[in-house]
Amino acid sequence: MTAFRPSPQILENVHALLAQTATVIVVDDGSGPGFESIFADIAAAGADVVALPVNSGIGAALNAGVHQARKNSDITHVLTVDQDSTLPPGYVESLLAAETGARAKGVVPGLIGPARIHGNPVLSGGTLNGVLLGKEPIQSGLLVSVEALNTLGDFRAELFIDLVDTEFYLRALDAGFPTVLADAEFDHSLGTFVEARIFGLPVPRPGGRLKVRIAASWRYYYIFRNRILVSRVYAARHPAWVAAGWWADLRHLAVVTALAPGRRARLASVLTGLTDGLRGRTGKKPGA
Repeated sequence: MTAFRPSPQILENVHALLAQTATVIVVDDGSGPGFESIFADIAAAGADVVALPVNSGIGAALNAGVHQARKNSDITHVLTVDQDSTLPPGYVESLLAAETGARAKGVVPGLIGPARIHGNPVLSGGTLNGVLLGKEPIQSGLLVSVEALNTLGDFRAELFIDLVDTEFYLRALDAGFPTVLADAEFDHSLGTFVEARIFGLPVPRPGGRLKVRIAASWRYYYIFRNRILVSRVYAARHPAWVAAGWWADLRHLAVVTALAPGRRARLASVLTGLTDGLRGRTGKKPGA
């Protein structure tokens, strides 16, 4: 589990993992002063805490946790989880069962994810030998086999955040490890919803005022910078994915620019991200 300046809610999520896994490792991604008591409570609950000295991004935090987990030579899988994800009882068992079922039908998955998140179905990649495949999964709640890790190596820490999971999925796909979907789901935050406004006025609709989902303004820097960086690597092998990704990002940007507050800061982040992406800049945003 990766964590950055977590709320006390993280302890409940850690307990949910301790009930389902052999070991829980929480990586403190440079949270800084003021969070010592929360991480102390996590350690007291029975989880291992790995502290990074500075905020290094989701890729680096995932790598630190995976490396710590793999010190145990007996492990067969690693589950990656965000701090705000609550995994219900039986979740891990369902993912392992899906892998076993897939292997029985001749499909060797590297990644196993849930078929639903917060009640919503995830993108399906069709079926293979009767096994339900998934398109790019989010990394929270994702089960990765050690077999796949041996082939794929680390997450791309230089991306810092956003598209880290997407790049790993594409790398797994190219290595012959499809994503299999399990009959499982969990709750996970997918952004913040704000009231839509046009010329300062709310947008009415049946059932209440229209709301749109946005990310923090600074996230748009990484979304668009990393879209360029990842597209450059995979465009030749996955042109449809590149086109669909750009379409989704640009469509979202158009919607939030038209309807959500914070347009100036958001567009400034996008412009800086595009510029740095074209320059090939990686890592944490300069000055952040």
